[in-house]
Amino acid sequence: MNSVRRPRRAVHGVLLLDKPRGLSSNEALLKVRKLYQADKAGHTGTLDPLATGLLPICLGQATRLSAQLLDARKRYLAEARFGEQRSTGDLEGEVIARSDPAGLDAARLRDALPALTGRIRQIPPMYSAIKQGGQRLYELAREGLEVEREPREVEIHALDLLSFDGGLALLDVSCSKGTYVRTLAEDWARALGQVAYLQSLRRIEVGPFCQQPMRTLEELAEVAQQGLAALDALLLPPRAALDGWRFVRPGEELLPALDHGSSVPFPSVEAGPVAIEGADQRLLGLGEVTAEGRLQPRRWFGPIGI
Repeated sequence: MNSVRRPRRAVHGVLLLDKPRGLSSNEALLKVRKLYQADKAGHTGTLDPLATGLLPICLGQATRLSAQLLDARKRYLAEARFGEQRSTGDLEGEVIARSDPAGLDAARLRDALPALTGRIRQIPPMYSAIKQGGQRLYELAREGLEVEREPREVEIHALDLLSFDGGLALLDVSCSKGTYVRTLAEDWARALGQVAYLQSLRRIEVGPFCQQPMRTLEELAEVAQQGLAALDALLLPPRAALDGWRFVRPGEELLPALDHGSSVPFPSVEAGPVAIEGADQRLLGLGEVTAEGRLQPRRWFGPIGI
C-alpha cells in the first residue's frame, strides 16, 4: 500500500543543522525538508559523509541567498593522524604508506604551519566530486584509476594547532570555499617528512553563522512532534545569511530602473557590495556600489523581494 504523501508548504528561513557522521549532505537535506514539509530547500556547501557539524539548510526564499554562503569563509576542527597515509585521505581508505612520527612535537608542527597559510595551491584528491572528462574523480578512483589534476588556488586564513598527543594533532582551520582539509593534512605531513590522514573533521563556522546553536536530526524529530510551528521557531530569517553586509535603501523612484537591471546614481555610499532593501525592509536584491558612484544590481529578487 502506497504511503500518503504529505503536502508541501511555503516555509522560509535558515536551519543550522549539526550534520551527523555517516550521512551525506544531500541525505541530511532530504530529511530536513521532509520534516519541514518544505516545497523548496537547499544546502550551502557539501560536507563529506565522514564529516560532522554545521550545514546551513536554506528553505523557501532563503535558497535565493544560498550562493552567498557557498562562497563564505569556513572554519573546521580537524584531527590529523600522523604515521599513516590512506588512499582516500581520511579514515575510510586503505593504508598506502607509513612513517614514524616519534620525533614529532608540537613546536615542529607549528613551525610548518606558516607555509600553508595564505593563498596556496592544492591538487584536488582523487576521492572528490570534481568532474574530469565527464566523470567524478571518486568514480575513477574506485576503478583504480588516477588522473592528472590541475592545482586550484584556495586561501587559508588561519591555522592553529590546538593539541598534539600520540601522533594525533587537532588543528583549527579557517579557510575559503573549495579547500580540501584532507589535502591540507597530507601537505602538512609532507613538509615534515611524514605522512598523515584526516581522522575526523567537524565544521563549526560558515560565513556569519558562528555562535548560533546547531540542531541535530534527533532534536528536530522530537520538536516535530509538537507541530510545524515549533519547527519553524528554530529557523533563522533568510536575511541572517547576509549578516555583516551593508544595507542600502534607494528611493522609490530608482526601483524601476534597478528592476530592469540598470545602474542608478548612488554617490553617497562607499563603493563595494551591498544588500538592497525597500522602504518596508523587504530584501530586493544584492548589488554593488561602483567607484563611479552608481548602484548596480547583481542579483535581483524583484519588487516582491524576500
